[in-house]
Amino acid sequence: LPMPTLIVAGQHRHALVGGTPPLSAVYESRVAGAALAAGWSVLRAARDDIPGDVLEPAVYVTTERAVATANSLGLALLEPPLDLLTRVPERFLRRRVEAAAFADLARLKARTFVKPADPLDKWFDAGVYADVRDIRTRGRNRPGAPVLVSEPVEWAAELRYFVLEGAVVAGSPYLSYGRPAWRRGDRPSPTPPAGRTFVEQLCAAMRDQMPPALVVDVGVIEGRGWAVVEFNPVWSAGLLGAD
Repeated sequence: LPMPTLIVAGQHRHALVGGTPPLSAVYESRVAGAALAAGWSVLRAARDDIPGDVLEPAVYVTTERAVATANSLGLALLEPPLDLLTRVPERFLRRRVEAAAFADLARLKARTFVKPADPLDKWFDAGVYADVRDIRTRGRNRPGAPVLVSEPVEWAAELRYFVLEGAVVAGSPYLSYGRPAWRRGDRPSPTPPAGRTFVEQLCAAMRDQMPPALVVDVGVIEGRGWAVVEFNPVWSAGLLGAD
């Protein structure tokens, strides 16, 4: 059987010669190195030169290139349903989360955490808002666009876990009380055991609703305990400190 081919983006442009490459380039380099070590092929392709006859393609690209890459290959990219967070059992969520349309935010009456539901279309910044007029939508008017709304909570720690078929295969902490817990120069670290059991119990409880591969961000809510932060597609998620 043919080994998979990893497809990553083409050359990244740096602001200055010898400047610091973007994190997406760092992540792509790490994934490409792991793929080559596993006997895979690696194809670095720009948006307009991805061949359509790649055997066993596996994609790791930025969200800006995802749709074009999928279209070039004639494939769908695995991703969690946009409302998956609203389906999480309360014991794994520990806060109120609802799906809505952007137009519904006109009824906001209290401070509420709001984010775009589609990770491919981050057309405004996730944050806590008390008035829809405070949301900067980059000049776009999209009343029907899906959003997620939830009560604001304080996260003591946040960790990212990469999950395959319900099992954690890698992960790392990324925030501690809102401050980065991982730095660009850090070496990849072993998967933290702190949230592994929680994530795998979550995946077991929701196995029929999850894609076979995804990223689960979890954390500790002050005064409440472990909870799911969000879900992300694996093909564009930052590795952070994961091995």
